[in-house]
Amino acid sequence: MYRAYFVDDEPFVLEELINHPAFLECGFWAAGYSVNPVSAKKEIKKLGPDVVFSDLKMPGCSGVELMEELRKDGAACEFVIISAYEEFQALRSFLKMDGFDYLTKPIQEYELRSVLNKLAGKIAGKRPLHDMEEKTSSPELNRLTAYLKESLTLKHTLESTSEALGIHPKQISRLFANHLGTTFVAYLTKLRMEESAKLLKTTRKDIKEISALCGFPDYFYFCRVFREYYSCTPTTFREESCR
Repeated sequence: MYRAYFVDDEPFVLEELINHPAFLECGFWAAGYSVNPVSAKKEIKKLGPDVVFSDLKMPGCSGVELMEELRKDGAACEFVIISAYEEFQALRSFLKMDGFDYLTKPIQEYELRSVLNKLAGKIAGKRPLHDMEEKTSSPELNRLTAYLKESLTLKHTLESTSEALGIHPKQISRLFANHLGTTFVAYLTKLRMEESAKLLKTTRKDIKEISALCGFPDYFYFCRVFREYYSCTPTTFREESCR
């Protein structure tokens, strides 16, 4: 699991963000939070989270200033800024200072999951081997991966998989992070994308049928995810594979 710290001067927004199911499903848990960026700085230095999610505009200290001060103090955590659409100049400065990414309000779930999956990959890559607490093979992990591979048509979630296999959601996230350096959602997406690519290459099935077979009942959402993953549309992918 990856440790996340949250900073926002609006308690309601803070609570909504912390309780969003995407965090747990992507392998993140709330190590701490604060509505005050000044006290947040002290807690972040003490807790050493993997990532800080911070509002951009806050009284006394902006999210960019918070990151800048923590960087000067040697903080190695990643930063994700949450901002309004019109604040592009500040976001540009944030990214130039090695901020990881940003989310715009209102936060869209697919954008949040995309950022979390990228974050998980980067954080896992930074962790040394001795941080891995479990052995490289696990009967539970084998059950998990086999179940997902054999049932791609189902709409899997962390909770539904937990219920089907009798493994706690946190343990599922821990298994993927420790053994594979990824998250449940990222692994499932990889399986779906690889299977869809195989079907596009080796069959003449309709793309909408392939979408459904790979667990995407929404054809347009499938096309969007496929394009993000392979940098081309399913149609283009099939055409180029046949050349």
